[in-house]
Amino acid sequence: MSIVSLIAPKVCGTEGSLVACSPHVQQQRTTLFKRVTHRTMRCSASQKSDHLVKVCGVVSPEDAAFAASEGADLIGMILWPKAGRSVSLETARNIAAAAKKHGSRAVGVFVEETAEAIVETCEEVGIDIAQLHGDVARSAFASLPLDLQVIYVVHADSNGEVQTDVSGLERRPDWFLVDSLKGGSGMRFDWESLRPPTFSQHGWLLAGGLTHDNVASAIEIARPDGVDVSSGVCDDTKLAKDPSKVSSYVQRAQRAFKEN
Repeated sequence: MSIVSLIAPKVCGTEGSLVACSPHVQQQRTTLFKRVTHRTMRCSASQKSDHLVKVCGVVSPEDAAFAASEGADLIGMILWPKAGRSVSLETARNIAAAAKKHGSRAVGVFVEETAEAIVETCEEVGIDIAQLHGDVARSAFASLPLDLQVIYVVHADSNGEVQTDVSGLERRPDWFLVDSLKGGSGMRFDWESLRPPTFSQHGWLLAGGLTHDNVASAIEIARPDGVDVSSGVCDDTKLAKDPSKVSSYVQRAQRAFKEN
């Protein structure tokens, strides 16, 4: 039995008889019922949202915890050692744990890894979403287990034309992610002309040149199912995240998804 049914306004009584509640008791029950119903409806609406807000290129558990606590759904970390924002396996485990503790899911970004290496790393780090960002990693897609969710990255040129061929995919990824030609560069492209692949299981995410200043307009124009930011919310070090930018980005993205 739910808490709402337990406190819903009803007739007071003892076993075998019905006696009306006093006005004071009835008012207390009605007020409490309204409060719990409001909270239940608000939580249900939140749980039904299919839109995703992702913060990627996270290099510390502290940044992961902050982004997750601000409401980011996905926390991405780069597990390709040649990247400037790559993290060690130990740091990756701590980032994944911090994300999970604050209600988010961790994503591992791969570029040149084989299917075997991707699965092994995901198991060791404790993540269940792999983002395939390079040709070698994308070629491993068909060999990955079905219980490992996949964000399949495609690249668009400055005119918004998708340059990555997806016609030969043998299965549907969980999400597509459309990024600029150089992922992680902060370069944007023409959102109005963009025609993303549409045969994924859960939609697609927009990346490339997003910031806390333009994420709302990007959502309004491109109508993605999620957004992904990395360099756009970094501080002056270009590695750590700027808390104020992260907070603004998440809040503006969530608001834009609700309005669009």
